[in-house]
Amino acid sequence: MLYLVEFSGESREAVSAELNAIREIEARTKILWINSKGAIIDCDLEKLSDMAFARRISEVIRSHDNIDGFQGTSLPEGKFYLRKIKLGIPNDDYTESEIADVLSAQGRVSFANPDFILIAAFADRWYLSIVRYVRNNKEMESRRSPMRPFFSPISLHPKFAKFMINLSRTVKGDTILDPFCGTGGILIEAGLLGRKVIGSDASLVMVKGARLNLKYFSIQGKIYNSKIRDLRIDERVDAIVSDLPYGRSSPVIGDLHSLYEESFAKFHEILLPGRYCVIIVGDPGLLSFANGFSVVDSVRIKVHNSLTRSYVVLRKN
Repeated sequence: MLYLVEFSGESREAVSAELNAIREIEARTKILWINSKGAIIDCDLEKLSDMAFARRISEVIRSHDNIDGFQGTSLPEGKFYLRKIKLGIPNDDYTESEIADVLSAQGRVSFANPDFILIAAFADRWYLSIVRYVRNNKEMESRRSPMRPFFSPISLHPKFAKFMINLSRTVKGDTILDPFCGTGGILIEAGLLGRKVIGSDASLVMVKGARLNLKYFSIQGKIYNSKIRDLRIDERVDAIVSDLPYGRSSPVIGDLHSLYEESFAKFHEILLPGRYCVIIVGDPGLLSFANGFSVVDSVRIKVHNSLTRSYVVLRKN
């Protein structure tokens, strides 16, 4: 099925990385057109609606070089309203009223109580589509760290945690491990996306807090209190997804270089060949410790003016 996907304003690099991961697990996915604002994609709606950066998704019902090609389009029964968007720059532009007239919409328009919403979008040509998914930003914001029963001021936004889960090339039912789980933000998003979750943290306070947070969101999972070098996992792990420590050394994490060396050695021990680690690093030079792994993708995202972090996908050789 063909869909118009509107993005939420992240970098083209980040969106491309997420779509590349989807294409690897859903081989029939085809991107017909894309820019930083949106894309025309042949894919399964469920896969697309799991994207971290998909703001709205509409099912394409007609496309043409101009809106005259929309004449005679069979629309569902009921009331609707139409919105025009421009992802590209059309040679001939039209008003929403002009497009509605072509669709013979008189008497069917309702802004107060529509049965469906139409999008007329120009990308490489004009596309007419019916909205099938709109991201619930309020719900996502309700999962931010300050809104959880236990929180830390340093915590990944749910949108970027979801992004990391998608980069892991996992599917529903797979098991994800976060060995530096903190308050459990990545585990929460993984659980809500249908993954089984395992966490670990060297801080007992964080472990207890993460367990409380998972329970709050009705997510089942195991969370261990262990330093990375001592971590023992009996279950099969399909991917490791983690925001690795990046600050100064502390009694909890020890020397940062030693920590990364121990971490990559443990990741290599736990994962099967061909499986993925998705991590965030502040210093890409620390990837020199990732022996036995190949870098598949790396996306730099600015946190604020003085901090940019790299979202890195590693495949075990």
